[in-house]
Amino acid sequence: MKTGWSALAAVSRLRPVRTLRIRHNSSAPHSRPAENYLSLGIVSNKLEDPTEAVAGPSTTPDRHYNPGAADAASELLASLMKLDATNSVKGKGKPRRPKASQENDNDFIKPTDSKDVVLTDSSFKPLRDVQRARKTLVPKLQHGLPSVLNRPGVHWVRNPESGEYEFPEYLESIPRVADFAFDRLPGFVPSSQDKSLVSLAKKHDCRFAGSTSSLTGILAQIYLLLSEEKYISIANLGPDFHDAPRFFTPGQRIPVSVKLHYQDGVYTTDYDSEREECTDEIILLPMGLLLEKFFTLPKEDFDKFRKSYTSKDYPALKDTHRYAKHGDFLMRSQLDCQDKRIPGTGVFDIKTRAISVIRHDVHNYTNYLDHKIESLTGRRGSFEEEYYDMIRAAFLEYSFQARIGNMDGVLVAYHNTARIFGFQYVSLREMDTALFGRPGVGDRVFLRCVALMERLYRAIADVFPERSVKVTFEKRSNLVRAWVEPLENPNPDADPPVVELQMSLKNIKRGRKARGGYAVYSESPWAVMYRIERSQEDQAQILRNRERAYKRQMSISTSLPNQHSGPIDATVLLEDPLVQNVLADAVSSPGQA
Repeated sequence: MKTGWSALAAVSRLRPVRTLRIRHNSSAPHSRPAENYLSLGIVSNKLEDPTEAVAGPSTTPDRHYNPGAADAASELLASLMKLDATNSVKGKGKPRRPKASQENDNDFIKPTDSKDVVLTDSSFKPLRDVQRARKTLVPKLQHGLPSVLNRPGVHWVRNPESGEYEFPEYLESIPRVADFAFDRLPGFVPSSQDKSLVSLAKKHDCRFAGSTSSLTGILAQIYLLLSEEKYISIANLGPDFHDAPRFFTPGQRIPVSVKLHYQDGVYTTDYDSEREECTDEIILLPMGLLLEKFFTLPKEDFDKFRKSYTSKDYPALKDTHRYAKHGDFLMRSQLDCQDKRIPGTGVFDIKTRAISVIRHDVHNYTNYLDHKIESLTGRRGSFEEEYYDMIRAAFLEYSFQARIGNMDGVLVAYHNTARIFGFQYVSLREMDTALFGRPGVGDRVFLRCVALMERLYRAIADVFPERSVKVTFEKRSNLVRAWVEPLENPNPDADPPVVELQMSLKNIKRGRKARGGYAVYSESPWAVMYRIERSQEDQAQILRNRERAYKRQMSISTSLPNQHSGPIDATVLLEDPLVQNVLADAVSSPGQA
């Protein structure tokens, strides 16, 4: 049986801009008094296009943010209302159409400074495969799951009305992670250890290389700068979500750290988890790998990967990757699954999505095994709630991962770590609609983010030439900052040097500067003027800047709820990195919309 909420149609309208207000964060996992959550939204009524509502910096601590913020809310509101009043713009005037001579960005735009560089619309080229993937090795769905791919909407594993199973009952119960022999699977190979990646990069004259897991977080930071943190669109959701927050979650905005390993002319990118808490107890990481095999192997083959099976005749599985080039950059993407009914390459990604209450308290996941999805639509306990949460917290990186792999979309499996509730196929066009306001514009956004990332990497490589470095990226206010430090200290008797790079940019539409949200939404030619500079602050201040980014990086895990959490006072709240982020963005960009 196929089901789907009514609003999965294409977006035909966008809601008007909302002014500054404090309100109950309705995205919390349970209903709580309004005073327990702080939700701030700072927007302006000045738009490049009156049909498009765009937003300033994402300023709401999400549902896992510390409760008890009522006392501090009034102080924040008072200061921010002054900013809003000072910088408010009267009227909604339509922008004048540029003169004919301004229609072509390539002819009109000139750098305003020697440090400015312009990337015209024609300079953004699609990714190019450097090696043909062995499609015969890409897995295929089993257990009747291919039926999900060409039928929109959610497909229950078990129909709640009739009680009948739409798929084999075998799929409903998730095997225990402790019973699965992960050592029989091919392990994940970091970019720096992937000999094929390094060899192909050298062969095709690429200075930089990385995998989707290490690159998509950087691309997300650049997108936040490029789009000026444009609001998501939830016009395709039902009325229960009309007043739901439309900005990205704090987890989507968190600073990203990587290590660039220099190997014979090539910088490979590995994700840096140095400041993350131990992931050994995070059940969702191994469970995602287990479920991929659960969905793509026949039952008799999957059973051979259980620890209870002691024979050595289990299938020898191999991962298949796409290697694609963009300028100086070579990117690797694992190909999860394929089906001939899928448009294009026929390849798509598999995503396993735990229900929100577990994701926001993952260390205590066993407390929520009785929580389940009970309805298709609605604000709580529904597939629609989980879909809404994916838009804010996951779609941006899903879309980048799919485009690096030349995939059509993602198959989502909704679960609570013990039971699977249903499946849904989400195409890139559907993600584009939710993220950017209309289908079909995501490729333009992706290619600009990749091109800017490549330019930022070139600047990083020039800081400590032919040296391995560690880098932390953060979009903050009107900049993407990158703190660069050598992995090996050149002077063991002193602290390692740290350089702060700052990327700023302007979007150019029809020969003039345009708002980020309008540039993303519009289909007209789109140029980008950017500059990358070194911070002129002293070393002590640069280290303080990076340390604050580190604190914000760790704030997600420290703000997750636990059984000991309780109300906090205003002083504690105002010291929280997420709230400091609200104030800093508001002060530095008071007129952003």
